[in-house]
Amino acid sequence: MRKKLAVVSVAMMLCACSSTYRNSDRAPVVEAIGSQKLSTNFTRQGVKLEWDCSWGTGFSDATCVKGDVKAIEVTAYAPSFGNSEANREAAFAVAHDMALVKLNRFIQDDISSTRVTTTLTKNVEKANDKLKSRIGDTQTVRLNDDDPYPDSNVANRDNVNEVIRTVTESIRTQSSGILKGVRSVDERIVDRQTVAVTVRWDKDSAQAVRELQKRLR
Repeated sequence: MRKKLAVVSVAMMLCACSSTYRNSDRAPVVEAIGSQKLSTNFTRQGVKLEWDCSWGTGFSDATCVKGDVKAIEVTAYAPSFGNSEANREAAFAVAHDMALVKLNRFIQDDISSTRVTTTLTKNVEKANDKLKSRIGDTQTVRLNDDDPYPDSNVANRDNVNEVIRTVTESIRTQSSGILKGVRSVDERIVDRQTVAVTVRWDKDSAQAVRELQKRLR
């Protein structure tokens, strides 16, 4: 009796193992591209301004009377398209340049918009004339509702109008400038394949640039 119970228990264990192996051997469920969502693991940051407060009003942000701009920080992001060191460094370089572009566009950005409307009209007229004539004068003519005059001339004309209208709107942005005293203050990895770079300009860095230009010329 004990031998039978042992055989049954061993058989149940083998069945359980085989069923577990089959479940793990299944292919993973692939999500369609249209139903995929962007990652929300991090919050994007843009342009951040810092102001000088008037004397006696800088105890808190609520009581600060803003004066001159003290500093500005801009954060930009770039995908690495891989996990290698080369892809990482290239992504940091792209993010740094994008941060400079975003800062320059904040200072000055020329935008021009152009809208062009093109209308193409095509008129097609088709004529089909059908002539009916009697064979003899003594022929009996029958009239009916569908064709009351069977021996009369018939002219069919079809007029087809085709109108094609195309509206093209072009928006062009252009920004150029010279940035002095802008430095990178933060470079970090924010996602599996996304990096972020923050650049900053402040009065101290601008003063340092002016001093260096005087001394190193």
